[in-house]
Amino acid sequence: MSVQFARQGMAAMPLAVPLPQSGVARRLLLACDDAVKQRVLGWLIEMDDARLRGFGLSIADITILRASRDVLTSS
Repeated sequence: MSVQFARQGMAAMPLAVPLPQSGVARRLLLACDDAVKQRVLGWLIEMDDARLRGFGLSIADITILRASRDVLTSS
């Protein structure tokens, strides 16, 4: 008995790196009553910029995270 599978063409991955369009930092900052999101925010704040860029965060998101770190540590 042989099993045959239909071969479907797969779209090629684009060679250009997609521009980060994340709004994750803004969404995490707005979720002040969610403990899990606050924990994730804390982890992201502790990461360096290169790693955050690797996760796809935009420079605007990283700036928001850095500003929130300053606000959170001063209070």
